[in-house]
Amino acid sequence: MINFLRKLFSLPFRMISKNAKKTKLKPENNRKRIGKSLFFLAIAVFAIFIFRLVWLVTVNHVGSTNLKQNATYNFQSTVSVQAKRGTIYDRYGTAIAVDSSSYTLYVVLDKKQTDVNGNKLYADKSEFDKITTFLNSKLGIDKTLITQQLNNKKASQVQFGTKGSNISLQKMQELQKAADDEGLVGIGFISNVARSYPMSNVGSGFASQFIGTAANDGNTLVGSDGIELAYNSILSGKNGVETYQKDASGHPLPGTTKVIKPVENGSDVYTTLDSRLQEQLETLMDKAASDSGAQQLSATLMTKDGQILATTQRPTYTPATKNTATDQKYFTWNSLLFQTGFEPGSVMKTFLMASALDSNKVDLNATYDRTELKVYDATIKDWDINEHSKFLLPTIVNYADGFMMSSNVGMSRIEQQMGYNTWEQYLKKFKFDMRVRTGLSGEVASSLPAANAVSQVQSAFGQGIAVTQIQLLRGWTTFANNGVMLEPHGISQIVNPNENTSLTVGKEVIGNPVSSSAISKTLQLMEGVDTNATYGTAYTALGDAEDNIPANSPLIQINGNPAAVKTGTAQIAAPGGGYIQGAESNLYSMVAMYPASNPDFIMYMNIKLPTKTWSLHYISRVVNPMLTLAESRKSEIFQTTSVDKAGKVKIADYSNENPGSVTDTLRQEILQPVLVGSTTETGVKIVKQSISSGTSVPANTRILLLTSGSPLMPDMYSWTKEQVDQVAKWYNLKVTYSGSGSSVTKQSVTAASSIKKGQSLTITLGN
Repeated sequence: MINFLRKLFSLPFRMISKNAKKTKLKPENNRKRIGKSLFFLAIAVFAIFIFRLVWLVTVNHVGSTNLKQNATYNFQSTVSVQAKRGTIYDRYGTAIAVDSSSYTLYVVLDKKQTDVNGNKLYADKSEFDKITTFLNSKLGIDKTLITQQLNNKKASQVQFGTKGSNISLQKMQELQKAADDEGLVGIGFISNVARSYPMSNVGSGFASQFIGTAANDGNTLVGSDGIELAYNSILSGKNGVETYQKDASGHPLPGTTKVIKPVENGSDVYTTLDSRLQEQLETLMDKAASDSGAQQLSATLMTKDGQILATTQRPTYTPATKNTATDQKYFTWNSLLFQTGFEPGSVMKTFLMASALDSNKVDLNATYDRTELKVYDATIKDWDINEHSKFLLPTIVNYADGFMMSSNVGMSRIEQQMGYNTWEQYLKKFKFDMRVRTGLSGEVASSLPAANAVSQVQSAFGQGIAVTQIQLLRGWTTFANNGVMLEPHGISQIVNPNENTSLTVGKEVIGNPVSSSAISKTLQLMEGVDTNATYGTAYTALGDAEDNIPANSPLIQINGNPAAVKTGTAQIAAPGGGYIQGAESNLYSMVAMYPASNPDFIMYMNIKLPTKTWSLHYISRVVNPMLTLAESRKSEIFQTTSVDKAGKVKIADYSNENPGSVTDTLRQEILQPVLVGSTTETGVKIVKQSISSGTSVPANTRILLLTSGSPLMPDMYSWTKEQVDQVAKWYNLKVTYSGSGSSVTKQSVTAASSIKKGQSLTITLGN
């Protein structure tokens, strides 16, 4: 290009010189000719520049360089605006999980790093020993690792692994000050997005496996377990995009910011937990774990309408101990509340007795011989002869006394009187064949008894059947609500900060397995477990001075009043088959409901394989103070939550989706899904839904989901006539209505039973 321009500029002069030699013009004429040539040359050069300018403006490229992009980069920036992860609160607004910053420590080794005055900003080799001692004493980092990192000649900056990461703001400030005081240069900190759990910073945690944790993944917080994982999409929000103009130095120009995509912060999730009750439970469980030396312990306190007030397990972890949690023997990341199935033992007798009373298959005053019961090749015996090789109580008792003394023989006889078909029907009415689906991830399936008479009979006392704790708690809501069963839940409200709306969880009625009279009689028997001096397994002759329980009184007392109680002892399946043998080789448990006749609270606790001599005090010393504190806080716990602006949920199309996954999603969205049809068959999908996709509905709306599985009669208790008609349309049922009212109170076809298309159904309506 330069040579071309040189030739272009010299061309007129060369032509004039050449022409002058030929024409021999006078100097005056030569000057005129030169003037004309220069004029036309100037026009040509100007035309070339104009063409080049137009070309650049049009194509915005010089070779492979994009001029428009470079200009935009120099004077405009586009940035991603990080969405704030929603906060997890307890029921009253105490923060459980919040966004925060953590820090990673580094040491600068690059000797080029100096300030404007030439002062070192790097760590000199002469200071390596001091830095090693400093990091080892302050953070516990291995000296060998520190030395290796500091002597890495290829690195300009080094970090120090796990112990040099996830440092809190307070700890970072302490380290910074200590380094300055010692005159150590080159130590710095990188800020990272983090999640803080203020309620877990002291003690053994705060419902750790239930709440879960969120970790930094590419400078974005992602839930890894518990509520943090299950509600991750709700908590996460969506990042925004903004642009702004900047000056030549790269500084933003005021008033030039433009929102391209608005940031949507994550929603806040309010749990049902009561922080005072939860903190007390954590403290009590620490002592129970120490006193019993058990492999695992777990406990949950719930209200009559299914609100989980406190839940925890041992072993557990805190944010500070999470990285070493698996060093604890018998530790599991799984929640023992819903991610672990087990044989529950004698607490299962509560369901058997309520079912037998409801079906009129037991006479409580009738007597039986409890010496033993042979069922094919199995011999069933009671606890006293099994544990002490002799009978400690009379061998001829009535069924009421048999329940209070937890007689396996008596309960087995009741199951035989019912017949397994009837007992199985009640197990399904109590929904032991279905996951609870509270919206939490990883809930395991239960297992009803195998198709043999021995397992079926043993299920009467909680062996040969596998359930989860949350299934038990769901079933026990029936005992606190006069035979009406409610869905448990751990979330009370979801607040959307972008729209200033909230979705508040309401009571979710899911069935009416047994009558109120059957429940009333069963609660009386459970109170007898606590108060009957002869047969009650929770009655204490010695008392408990540590728990201020006098001798010859109920072991479970709340302000001097007994509770409705059932104790349990279950054998534990051995890995190679059969059951673990030996003293204390059991899972010990208790359910306690208070007040006894009309419970407001339900508490369940179990202790697996204690290494100390077994005592029911290990459980009572947790249950008594928990129920007492809950009773004192009853007015706060049951107060009505006001909602300023209720949000709505947009229904999606669930066709061909997995029924379980959809149910979890809908519960997370604060809706009340009901699966109609079998879900246990292979490849079952949702085929129809009662509410069309695209419809916006308020929280707690019941939505019916028809599966492709075999037709089953749902429990329609509390349904509207329109909802009954919907199922009738799907299954072509012939429905006859009786009574008046707005909701179903009775149905002629038993819930969970198989039905045929065209079958008749009578529905009683009431209020």
